[in-house]
Amino acid sequence: MVQPLGTITKYYPFIDEESKSILNALMEESSSYYDFVNRLCDIVLENEVPVNLSYLAAVHSWWCRLEEKKGLIQERYKDVPSVRPWGYAHNSIQRDQLLYHDAVVEGIDKTLQSSIEDWMETELHLLHAFYHWPLGVIPDFLEPVEKAKTLIDSNPLINCFSPLVYAFEAMVKSREACPEESIDLVERGREIAETYDDSLFIYMNILEHATFLRDSSVQESIALFEELYELAQDLEVPYFLGETLHDSALVLEAAGEYDLALSSHAEKMKAYGLEDIPDILPGRIYATLGDGEKALASINAYFDFYETVETPIFYLWKAWALALVDNFAEAERTLEIAHSMIIKSGSERALGNYYHFTGVVELRRGNLLDALDLFEKAWDIAERNPAGTNQNRTLLDLARAEILLSGQSKDNAKIVTPGRWLCKLETYADEQELHGIRMQAALLKSELYRNHNQLRDAEAVLREALDITDSPGVITLKKRIITKIQEIEKHLQDEEIVS
Repeated sequence: MVQPLGTITKYYPFIDEESKSILNALMEESSSYYDFVNRLCDIVLENEVPVNLSYLAAVHSWWCRLEEKKGLIQERYKDVPSVRPWGYAHNSIQRDQLLYHDAVVEGIDKTLQSSIEDWMETELHLLHAFYHWPLGVIPDFLEPVEKAKTLIDSNPLINCFSPLVYAFEAMVKSREACPEESIDLVERGREIAETYDDSLFIYMNILEHATFLRDSSVQESIALFEELYELAQDLEVPYFLGETLHDSALVLEAAGEYDLALSSHAEKMKAYGLEDIPDILPGRIYATLGDGEKALASINAYFDFYETVETPIFYLWKAWALALVDNFAEAERTLEIAHSMIIKSGSERALGNYYHFTGVVELRRGNLLDALDLFEKAWDIAERNPAGTNQNRTLLDLARAEILLSGQSKDNAKIVTPGRWLCKLETYADEQELHGIRMQAALLKSELYRNHNQLRDAEAVLREALDITDSPGVITLKKRIITKIQEIEKHLQDEEIVS
């Protein structure tokens, strides 16, 4: 038996007694929200039920992404106008907005022409908002949200839907670069959702909160994603588990906790039931770790599976992986494809990645000054358009190029000190509490010292780095650090023998 679900009981002021009785019985029988929704769908598909119940089944099958049952409900209740708008997919935001926006809006407009109650109209306006974000300009996006707010303001009973209004308003403030206001809104939305014990709306507000913090406060974001994962497990909705794992993998990658990021992506695909479908995101992580072969295998598998890929960033990642395995000709052809797409899209962030990965080609060729110039252009854009992984990998390669340049003019009689970009990388990783990036910075710093025969300094830097964190997310980096320490110790022993 699941405890009475506020996600369901919030509807009780609006629905008939027969529907309440059925819902109460279902909650008694169910082990989780997901189990409840499946049982509810079965009831409305197999029995004659009140219209309110068919509507609730349509709504919550949409939330749970129960595509098969959702389709069957649409077929059985095709003459119920309020059911129709809930029949469209919403898994990939941009794709599904492009495909279904007009149909959703048409369905809502037809429903509003019939006689429906304020609570149902409010929820339909909020559904409309899902299909406006993020492609719609802000005034368009706010239009259905404002309609929902007007209805809520006129009827206190409908306040149960306000947490979703707060989540949407927070998205707008985030887009307008007002982070403090965004956080205030999701915290308020969560607070109200908790008064209704509405786990679904609590989930939405924590999800947005964790996402807003991803580029500004990584450790806080990770903590929120951990809380969100526990909630998703309680709800048992596979889509929510997959969504949480996907988004948390991005913040773990930004923190440099690559092992946890990779395992999260793997678990995400299991949650979605897509274990046999290639996922391109691990390729980016392998490339950041400098493993070109694994990166290219992951990215090529994705390209082979989908055949047609029209996303410039995926071509940029492929070019990056090709450069790391020194396939420069193919890397440059791939960069040209990406560049033509970037020109059409006008994305400055994508242009920054283009500069970066073109710089990787030059770095691998040994054209260090050209590489440094391209990395600096990429950094200028990454600073203006913060997105953790962009900034991390650009700073890592800026420091890498700087160290290689330093090695070309080394003077063993002179004590070497970290240059501008390595210092910036260290400061950035410290201030942002990016534990894995701090370890990568230590590996680079050790390399600088080794290049100038300052072996004791190189070893000390690495030993300090081992104490940065005990997180399982940095196992690969710890192994690399231990290997480097062993190499230095062997070198020092050999020097003692010679002397």
